[in-house]
Amino acid sequence: MRSNDLPTALLLIQLTLQLQPLHAGPEPGVSFFGDGHVEMPLAEAFSTVQLHLQFSTSQRSGLLFLAAGQTDHLLVELRSGTLQVRLELGSEEVTIQSPAGPRLNNLVTHDAELSVGDGRMTLTMDGLFNTSVEIPGPLQQLDIQYGLYVGGSGSLELPYLTGSSSPFRGCLRTATFNSLDVLSPWASDTGSTTFHEVREGCSKEFFAEPDDPLGFVGPRSFIAFPGWSAREEGTIEFVIMTSVQHAPLIYQSGLQNDFLYLEIYDGRLRGVVEKGNGAVILHNNVFVSDEQQHYIKLHVDIYKFEILVDYYASKTSNRGIHSYLDLQGSLFVGGMSENASRRLKERRLAFTSGGSTANGSFVGCIEDLRVNLEKKSLQDALVTKDMTPGCRMQEEYSDYEDTYERDEPSTTPPPDVWQGALGSVVEPCHPDPSLPPIFTNFTKLLHVSPLVVAEGGVAFLELQHARPTIDLSKANIRQSQVLFSVTNEPRHGQLELDIHSSRNRRKFTLLDIANRKVKYVHDGSEGPMDHLVLEVTVMTRKGIPGCLWQGQTYLMPIKINPINDAPQVIFPHGDLMVILEHTRKHLSTDIIQALDDDTPCDRLKFQLLGGKRMDEGYVEYDFKPGVPTEEFSCRDLEAGNMVYVHQSGPALQLIFQVSDGLVRSPVATLRVIAIEPDIQVRNNTGLFVSQGSAVPISTANLSVETNAVKQRVNILYRLTEPLWYGEVQKHGSMGGEWKRVESFYQQDIEQGRIQYFSKDPEHRPEDVMEKLRFEVQVGQKTLPNHTFLIRIKKATIKMKTLVPLQMKNKQHQNITTREMEAALEDPSSGPVSFYYMIIQAPKKGNLELLGSRLTEGFGFTQQDLQRNHLSYSATIRNSQETEDSFQFRVSADPQYSPVYTYIINIGGDPDAPVLTNVLLSVLEGGQAVISKDHLFVRSLNNMDYLYEVIEGPTHGKLVWRTPSKWSSHEEVITEFTNEDILQGRLLYQHDDSETIEDDIPFVAISQGEGSADADMEEVRGVFRVSIQPVNDHAPVRVVNKVFNVVRNGRHLLTTEDIAFTDQDSGFADTQLVLVRKDILFGSIISTDDRSRQVYRFTQDDLRKKKILFVHSGADRGWIQLQVSDGLHQIVALLEVQASEPYLQIVNNTGLVIRQGSQGTIDSSVLSLETNMDIRSDDEILFEIITPPRWGAVLKGGRPVTSFSQKDLRAGDVIYQRNSSRSPKDEFQFSVTAHQVAVEDTLEITVFLDTPPSPLTILRHEKIYVFQGEAVAIKKDYLLVVHEDISPEDIIYSVTSSPHLGFLVMVYHNDTFDEPPSLDHVQSFTQQDINEGQVLYLPSRPEGRSDFFTVDVMASGAEALEGIVVDLEVLPVSVPLDIHNFTVAEGSSVTLSPDILAVPSAYFTALNVEFMVPEPPRHGVIRNKDQPGEDSLQFFTWHEVRQQLIQYVHDGSKSLADSFTVVANASEVNRQSQPQTISVTILPLKQRPTVTINAGLQMQEGTTAAITPAILRSEDEDSPPQDVVYSIRPPANGKVVLRSSPSNEILQFTQAQINSGLVQFVHAGPLDGGFSFNLSDGENNSPGHFFAVRAQELESQQNLTVCPGALQPITSQNLKAVRNSKADTRSLFYSVASPPRLGRLVKYQLGRASGPLEKFTQAEASRSCKLEEHKLKRLRWTHPTCCPKFRRPSGQPMTSCSSLQSRPSMGTFRLLACPSIKSIPTSCSRMWLWVTCNTLTVGLGPWKTISDLRLGCSLGLWSRLSLPRKQGPQSFLKHST
Repeated sequence: MRSNDLPTALLLIQLTLQLQPLHAGPEPGVSFFGDGHVEMPLAEAFSTVQLHLQFSTSQRSGLLFLAAGQTDHLLVELRSGTLQVRLELGSEEVTIQSPAGPRLNNLVTHDAELSVGDGRMTLTMDGLFNTSVEIPGPLQQLDIQYGLYVGGSGSLELPYLTGSSSPFRGCLRTATFNSLDVLSPWASDTGSTTFHEVREGCSKEFFAEPDDPLGFVGPRSFIAFPGWSAREEGTIEFVIMTSVQHAPLIYQSGLQNDFLYLEIYDGRLRGVVEKGNGAVILHNNVFVSDEQQHYIKLHVDIYKFEILVDYYASKTSNRGIHSYLDLQGSLFVGGMSENASRRLKERRLAFTSGGSTANGSFVGCIEDLRVNLEKKSLQDALVTKDMTPGCRMQEEYSDYEDTYERDEPSTTPPPDVWQGALGSVVEPCHPDPSLPPIFTNFTKLLHVSPLVVAEGGVAFLELQHARPTIDLSKANIRQSQVLFSVTNEPRHGQLELDIHSSRNRRKFTLLDIANRKVKYVHDGSEGPMDHLVLEVTVMTRKGIPGCLWQGQTYLMPIKINPINDAPQVIFPHGDLMVILEHTRKHLSTDIIQALDDDTPCDRLKFQLLGGKRMDEGYVEYDFKPGVPTEEFSCRDLEAGNMVYVHQSGPALQLIFQVSDGLVRSPVATLRVIAIEPDIQVRNNTGLFVSQGSAVPISTANLSVETNAVKQRVNILYRLTEPLWYGEVQKHGSMGGEWKRVESFYQQDIEQGRIQYFSKDPEHRPEDVMEKLRFEVQVGQKTLPNHTFLIRIKKATIKMKTLVPLQMKNKQHQNITTREMEAALEDPSSGPVSFYYMIIQAPKKGNLELLGSRLTEGFGFTQQDLQRNHLSYSATIRNSQETEDSFQFRVSADPQYSPVYTYIINIGGDPDAPVLTNVLLSVLEGGQAVISKDHLFVRSLNNMDYLYEVIEGPTHGKLVWRTPSKWSSHEEVITEFTNEDILQGRLLYQHDDSETIEDDIPFVAISQGEGSADADMEEVRGVFRVSIQPVNDHAPVRVVNKVFNVVRNGRHLLTTEDIAFTDQDSGFADTQLVLVRKDILFGSIISTDDRSRQVYRFTQDDLRKKKILFVHSGADRGWIQLQVSDGLHQIVALLEVQASEPYLQIVNNTGLVIRQGSQGTIDSSVLSLETNMDIRSDDEILFEIITPPRWGAVLKGGRPVTSFSQKDLRAGDVIYQRNSSRSPKDEFQFSVTAHQVAVEDTLEITVFLDTPPSPLTILRHEKIYVFQGEAVAIKKDYLLVVHEDISPEDIIYSVTSSPHLGFLVMVYHNDTFDEPPSLDHVQSFTQQDINEGQVLYLPSRPEGRSDFFTVDVMASGAEALEGIVVDLEVLPVSVPLDIHNFTVAEGSSVTLSPDILAVPSAYFTALNVEFMVPEPPRHGVIRNKDQPGEDSLQFFTWHEVRQQLIQYVHDGSKSLADSFTVVANASEVNRQSQPQTISVTILPLKQRPTVTINAGLQMQEGTTAAITPAILRSEDEDSPPQDVVYSIRPPANGKVVLRSSPSNEILQFTQAQINSGLVQFVHAGPLDGGFSFNLSDGENNSPGHFFAVRAQELESQQNLTVCPGALQPITSQNLKAVRNSKADTRSLFYSVASPPRLGRLVKYQLGRASGPLEKFTQAEASRSCKLEEHKLKRLRWTHPTCCPKFRRPSGQPMTSCSSLQSRPSMGTFRLLACPSIKSIPTSCSRMWLWVTCNTLTVGLGPWKTISDLRLGCSLGLWSRLSLPRKQGPQSFLKHST
């Protein structure tokens, strides 16, 4: 390659790398993804420009092209779907836009041509629309220095780019500039065009549909959308599917440190939100990395941060420094840009443990993405990276598997298809090509769409939800053949089938779907998603793919559209609130809450039903005391702003509703019990204080406690006598002053705001005692006559001089020692430095030290007085003399003075202004002139003052008066002058509110010429206005209910039936007049004169019961009334309902009293409603049916059984409590009036002085039940007691039923002949348990253990929750576990629990007894403590557990034994099945014995075998190989094994003897032997001796024989002798080993017979034994040896065949045998046949056999080693 071609090659490589696509699109062009650009270097000036662009995009704005110079530029960009061109040629910028028409961001390819020349710029769009503009000024060139840019400006920063569009996202097919193809790598002269983050081809992601899922396919994938607004509230929701376990999902940064981040962490979601006070981390534990679809919702507002996965939410509070989450920038999904990632890592340092975070990107599928409920798709993206529309095939992600190798592998193999596309969750079909064409490219049968249903609603499954992907008719498949089987039921609803035969089988067909016979019914739970899994099978096999009749599985999502559920009012700790009488109690969330899953607390409102203000009490805002309210928000409740104020009555009800703006909750009633305060002084320690000082009073000095229950009550301390030596002071809030008070609250003491200040200026000779007498008040109860002692230590410094300062006409004057000087009481004391501390600063001037103002806490010294450093400056002017003062205290550590008050007399100033300020009276809603008699400021020399209104007025305004008819301008006045007042122009206008006064704070400033000092001419004050009320309100009806009357009877009409009120002040019932119209169904008459009808009456007449209604006619009607207060008139309708007489109890709140006290039963406790005309309360009679249990009903101090309504109203009926501590009581009563009766029960709640003792569990044992039998749950097993509560009031509520049985209650029938009934029970009482009426019935025979859980409750005692009752189901017979054992012969084994056990704690506790019906036959069972007794027939489990029972073997030769046992539990009459225990007997081993020990006789110097005939031992229980002889070394030889005759042994076995392997080699003396011990491995038999005796041979000459010859054996060769002198001829020879190369024969008469095996010494002496030698020819086994040897002639041998007829043989001449002394002549010429095996031959000179020095003795072996090149070693065997 030439050198000048190198840049082009590098450019090609660079372009290949930069333009490498993931999947090239089908259309040509270049894809820009919102963060890329193409840059072409160019520096040139152009007089004309021709620009051609072709593009398509869905982006509303984006930069398309830029020709960049220093100031000159050509910028082409999209702006809101319109093409805009900006051109500057050195003078001013010219702008042109594409003509009006369709938007250019419609994904259609648009063609733009721009020409610049001859002073004009022309833009043509799509060849149809032209627009042009003139370029002003002289013709100039476009000077480009920085090059051309397409799609973005890169890192270029120039002023004219400020505010330009973001980079382009879309496809650019053409971009040419003056014939330069900017998109081509070869366009520029330098070839250095760079491509940044772009791809070749038009990506199909730009043409994605709005509903297409978002596919993330790479390790750098992400999508960026416009910023997410979540300042007050924000939501992001989507459906996700992935297998990666670490990846980012959502990220957006914000102002300062704010950001939000959501990621997949270990397969679960983790979110982080930062709002300025540290990161809040939230985890959700639902596993999402399982390749299944999961619905995810992220919600954040100013109160909480919530992550919802499927149906499971996790939330936490995210309150921070900022109450809002301020986000800015882009919203990143699935990943993020490098800058965002870097910024996140910097911010995440606060909450990550390591440097690595998640993987670079999410890989998977996201569907249905909604940001703040707005759907987002690829068309809305600003930037995308490695994205694809839809969920891709799994293979397309394979390139990125290495990126996620760190992820934990999935436990299941991933599917081939991403399940973002709903439908099959199994592998797709691969049909056989032979199938009909309809199945070509067939993968699945159905296309599944989500089923949408309203929360709690019903939706039919239709064909649109399971649409076939092929034409079933063409495939010969009927709808009835497509069978659906429900494999996984929905979790939050149920599938209902209107198909009789399939209801239980949960199957239906596609035809059933078409006929709307399958519907989904939602259960109403909260949650956005549900799903069901269906297996779809085609019920035919003919002509269809196998996957269809085998079945495909489909996942059908179910989307739940939420509905607005009604909120609920709940009381977390019960519907009873206790409050101290006449006190305030905060309504917190511990008392009342609003529950609404779909509405935040901010949108919930509480309503209090029953009127704004009640006589018993009302609800108010804490910051608006005394103002009742009927409505408050949930947020006010959470903030603790709501207070309940008790007014009267011991018991009442608060009825609440809560509304979310659309739906109201059901009413909920909170019962309020008011108890009398119990006040006790807890601390009263008194104080020690130095005279003149102030000491705080803390709760350790003074505190009170009450009987308030969860109530912070106001405890008021009130001083009852004045103090003598000081005062109690309270510190004002918000940095206020200490002020004297006569009362204070305990809360003030707790907050450190109360102190005692010693103000006594007198010098006391000794300490004094201040007695602070006080009383304590809580509500309306007072605890009087208490004293708090304060000891005051006397002062030792006094003022020697204290002269008031006389200012006269001066405004400034020094204070010196002439006015004030301190000294010690003791004149003999030395000089000290006095320090004056300011206790209270002057009010009308300033105390200054060297010009600096002194305030409380600062001071000065005596030296300052001496040096004239202290001065006083007056700040007011007054026409008359006035007085000012300040308080101080002198100290000289450790001494001090009292508090002194220094007086300053300020002289009068005749020029000081004088203020006139008189109350102005105005009618309600009217106006009045403010004259100089009401308000005026003047001085002696000046009347020109300007008034400035500081604040208000609150209930009106100041306006200008106009001349015509006193009408006024609406302008609100804040400034006016004396001239306005004198001219009568100033008016006060009231706002018509129901108020009686108003205040106007003001300041009057002198405006005269002589008022140089404005501060001295300033007057401040408050102008007050008195409002005179007027009748300007119409009457308002406050009682509106149906008036009930007896049919054709009469009934008093009172204010309990109809009543009105008037908000005007001074309203009275006598002023309210009611006028009725004619009545068709009755009449209204006066009770005083019943003959006269009444048409006009007052509300006072109603209240005094003077009006009577008489019914006649229709049962129902309305009375029209005109109601007037004298000025205003309204019309009201009174509904009248006639019926039969009735009596109804409308109020029965119950009675609440304290322990041991009594309570009044009055109309506040019991009230009635009737339609009968009852004039006297004596006509209503109460009769007690069932008296109270723990008290009595009294009237006049005596118990009664009846009382009247009059007694009730008079408060004469008393309930008297006895000493019982039961918190509840009741009595049943009836009410009778005019023969009409009603019954009811009055409940009595007793508030105990001390908290009630809790319920006590006395017994809580496991319950045992036999299989198939019922067991009564008795009090021996379960017993809960309370000292004040009877067993029938202690209730067990079953919260978890038993699993292997059920609980029943026994109910006995009235007749004895009928058996009792058993009913399932979920609750029962302790009394039921005590009576044995609660049974447990086991239902499964295989069960072994069971349990159930109960909550135990009783009124007035704290509940016991989660009590688990364990049950053990016992077998019918006693369980018995046995184990066989082994015992040594004659020994014993303990029968421990390991051998004999009862595996049941129940039975072992009964001390089971064992019986032995079949005893052992070869042993006995005994007790170790009683060894002399016979074999036991009975023993106990206790003895077994103590290991006292043994099996003892009798020592017999038996190898097995057994015995049978039975376990008996006599207490429950249960036995076990007989069990036989097998015993294995291990026999003892016997000692081996020597049975033969004959000794050995042998020839001297020979070797003889030790055979079993001469040495033998036996052992009954050991084989011969285990019988071992251990010997000592013999004295006349050694013992060897035949296989190793040279190695002496000292140990051998009987088996070796039996095999003939043991030999004795004689050496040494003739007589000897060896001693030995005998062993079988366990037993020894020592002390044995084996004798060995040898016979001596007389001579022993070698025998020489020639090959093939006979040689006689004579006595010279073989002769034996005796140790004695006996004849040796009788010695007998036995041939033990015959010769190998010959034989022994007997030669007689020329003939040889043999071979011989035996002969005598006599025969040997006669030389008649000959050895006949046989010449054996040995085979030559290595032919290559032949050439290595020489022939007898001395010539080398050439081949083996020349030696003999047998080619494998060879012959050699034996030249010399130096080892043989004499060789017979007949042997000298013998030939030697050899085998070429072991003779060593080298590669050197040839050698003869004589050179090898071979021995000639018979049987001698030599080795022959051949050279390696000639082959392996061989052996040579030779003999003579």
